Amino acid sequence: MERPRGTKSKADQIKAFLSQYQPKLSEARGFLQFMLSKEEILRRTEIVSDLTGADCAILVSAKGSGTWPFLFRLGDKVYTKTSQAVVELMKAVPERIALCLSTAPPEWSEERQEFLETLARWHDEVFQEDLERVTRRQELLRRIDEALDAGDRETFAQLAAELRRLG
Repeated sequence: MERPRGTKSKADQIKAFLSQYQPKLSEARGFLQFMLSKEEILRRTEIVSDLTGADCAILVSAKGSGTWPFLFRLGDKVYTKTSQAVVELMKAVPERIALCLSTAPPEWSEERQEFLETLARWHDEVFQEDLERVTRRQELLRRIDEALDAGDRETFAQLAAELRRLG
């Protein structure tokens, strides 16, 4: 059976979200698929960018967005688990369901900038340490080969011990 134009458009928007983004909460993918399978729920769903004022509100966030992973609000009750949301929707379908599919990146702030700069600095330090360790390892292996070729057991034992300590 063909869906009415309004529900088809909503279904297409949800499907597009699922094909383009990975939800932060993996169970949210199944929840959206549940919504797609229920014509009555889909018919009463309105896809919005802001959940303010909605008595029944659902938020599904994509990885990389700055919003909560999943939220289902029904009146004064708030649920963060998809299983709870399914149970509530199976009990009774509200007249209007506001669905926000959030892909917006987190707001930029001085703290976020400082955090990213610290991460970049740590990455550079770790990378430099790894590079130095690999270079030192290669040098030790080359010198071990030379000691073996020369039959120098004492130098070989000393270099082999240093290589073991290097890890």
